[in-house]
Amino acid sequence: FTRHRARAMSSVSKKDGPNAVWQDREIRFDVRLKDLNLRKGEFEIDHLQGVEDTKGNTGDKGELVVTNLRTIWVSSKRRNINLSIGYGAMVSINTRTANTRLRGQTQSLYILTKFNGSRFEFIFTNLVSNSPRLFTTIQAVQRAYDASKMYRDLKLRGAIIADKELKLLPKEEVYNKVNGVWNLSSEQGNLGTFFITNVRVVWHANMAENFNVSVPYIQMKGVSVRDSKFGQALVVHTTHRSGGDILRF
Repeated sequence: FTRHRARAMSSVSKKDGPNAVWQDREIRFDVRLKDLNLRKGEFEIDHLQGVEDTKGNTGDKGELVVTNLRTIWVSSKRRNINLSIGYGAMVSINTRTANTRLRGQTQSLYILTKFNGSRFEFIFTNLVSNSPRLFTTIQAVQRAYDASKMYRDLKLRGAIIADKELKLLPKEEVYNKVNGVWNLSSEQGNLGTFFITNVRVVWHANMAENFNVSVPYIQMKGVSVRDSKFGQALVVHTTHRSGGDILRF
């Protein structure tokens, strides 16, 4: 794929609005410099100088920034040549031998990604000899990101309820538990229990705990109250990225 085509593929969906979190989900090439700035809630974990984008810009030295949402590479010569790779798009991370223009044959980091139905491979080489930071930092952060999906992703029919109580995530707190809440996804409705925490809202059916839904606040596009044949209902609109569902309780 050419960079022009890849740029066209990576534009964030307008359906989720300008403040939607795209940094951890998308791959973007040669973005505007303001898109390299850390968004609210994003923080830098490591910053490495002297890293070559071996596959896309071989022979071009740059800097690599590892955040809690993505890996950013910026050319030292031309900052408009850059990459933003979200951890949610990463499929696998490996170290293999590569032939580089600046260091010859050496160990490099291979990142296989998938975004918008297309696969991309990135190869990064640390020009500082005998420094494992490039490999260890990105691998550790990506594993931590993958292990924390329940904080970010809408989940249906998950193993999140035990003995009619919500299995809490680390540092999650229940603010309210409401019994007798109907899920109006079907014509007759399903009676269950509703949890409100500092991370998400969760509903499960009283007759079947595995019939449940977990909706983190980050995946909510809007919340409103509407009339239904059961009375007033809480309506949750989820983001386009998480399916664009409308949930009614």
